[in-house]
Amino acid sequence: MNIDEIAKIAGVSKSTVSRALNNSGYVSAKTRSRVLDTIQESGYRRNLIARNLRSKKSNFIGLIIPDIANEFFSLFAKSLETNLRKADFALFLCNTEEKIENENFYLDSLLDNQVQAIVLTSTSHQIPKKIKYAKIPIVIADRFIEDTSVLEMCCITSDNRYGGRRAVDELFRRGAKKLLVIADERHMYGTEVRMKAACERAQEIDVSAEVRFAHVSAFGGYDVIVDALTKEHLDFDSLFCTTDIFALGALRALVEHHIRIPEEIQVIGFDGIELGAFSNPPLTTFKQDAIGMGKAAADAIVAMLHHETVQHHKLLPLEFVERSTTLAQ
Repeated sequence: MNIDEIAKIAGVSKSTVSRALNNSGYVSAKTRSRVLDTIQESGYRRNLIARNLRSKKSNFIGLIIPDIANEFFSLFAKSLETNLRKADFALFLCNTEEKIENENFYLDSLLDNQVQAIVLTSTSHQIPKKIKYAKIPIVIADRFIEDTSVLEMCCITSDNRYGGRRAVDELFRRGAKKLLVIADERHMYGTEVRMKAACERAQEIDVSAEVRFAHVSAFGGYDVIVDALTKEHLDFDSLFCTTDIFALGALRALVEHHIRIPEEIQVIGFDGIELGAFSNPPLTTFKQDAIGMGKAAADAIVAMLHHETVQHHKLLPLEFVERSTTLAQ
């Protein structure tokens, strides 16, 4: 079924069908209703790809994230999609599995499909040149990239520096003096800022701090603690994990080595994933606002598409969730 056949069945011209479909130009209510009823009954679908190529515009927004299985990114993507749909935009979701070659593939695909804007959590520390040349609005989510050459860009992150510093303050108030920090071996933006802020604050208040790097997984956190206890014989009374996933693995290792939590070692995580509430013992953590980040990203995209000025770096507040891996105050 094509537009000529729709026009013939509805008893109108091809241009009338086009105006009814695109809601442009004058078409009487009765005629519009007849055309739309014919389209509904026939199952006709417009060729949006061809239309986008002609107009060089679409109602599609691209989202590129590193790991859809990660609870934070799942919630973020859901919130972004919900808020963009309210503004009549559809979302293309791309999952890179934290591989730069996948990111490049999806960037090419999204740009070839004439997306209006891109929301990106990059595996790189730079804005890809192909996005710069595309000259479309960009939101960098959960990362901060300083690049003044991109005019329509907004970075949205949690207040990672505040979280890292406050984690040390919370542990110090509960008597901690010897801190171990587990950080991401890839040195990605969020975990790197948290780690550096924690070490900075520890130095300011005379708390000793050791940092160990690991692959972001529960096994990564587990292995760091096993090595610290059995190989390094590291002396520490508190642990700040720059992700909750690290913390879950670390807790398992501490329990297996008969360390009493929080009496001997206190633990604070970061992210606020649901599993943290069900760990043994339940994890004290900083909860990121993934849903709020999705809404903020959607708002920034819509604003930039309307040529409105947006804040270059938007910081979202954290919620300190106190559970059983820290001593009561």
